[in-house]
Amino acid sequence: MSGRRPAADKAARGVCAIFALACLGLAATAAPPTPEEYVAKVGPEAKIVPPGELKIDGRKVECGKRPTVWDSKLDDYGAAYPGFLILNPKLLARVSMPVKLWIHAHECGHQFRGPDEETADCFAVQRGRRAGWLTPEGLEEVCKFISPAKGDSMHFSGSNRCEAMRRCYADPTVR
Repeated sequence: MSGRRPAADKAARGVCAIFALACLGLAATAAPPTPEEYVAKVGPEAKIVPPGELKIDGRKVECGKRPTVWDSKLDDYGAAYPGFLILNPKLLARVSMPVKLWIHAHECGHQFRGPDEETADCFAVQRGRRAGWLTPEGLEEVCKFISPAKGDSMHFSGSNRCEAMRRCYADPTVR
């Protein structure tokens, strides 16, 4: 997409879950970092937000008892390690509220459902529908956000992800 910066291009391919420890230079056999270890590695600009205290544009959001790290140097909109989420406030400032909340819920989905991207997508849209912040129009904003995404080893293409999210959103068993 013209006019996009490399970080935005990467994010458009899909909001990622960082369950691979290599990004922090940790050995593959090492335990996942704690939020404190992550912040120590990426620098003091990153901040830990305790569980229950995160607000996105004034709206309180939660992911169980997991903290969130604000990391403006993260090369994507959001990511996750087991036990905590990571959000890039600079990139989030560029997208609409439904997309911001979906990104947070997607990363939260990894906490509760594991590394599978399609499962995290479904978790996010169902959470948004139940909570009332994701309307059909908001889902279309999410789809527009990820539609340029090409598939990769962890993500289906944006259009395929949207088809799956629409099915999850419409699932009549979700209450």
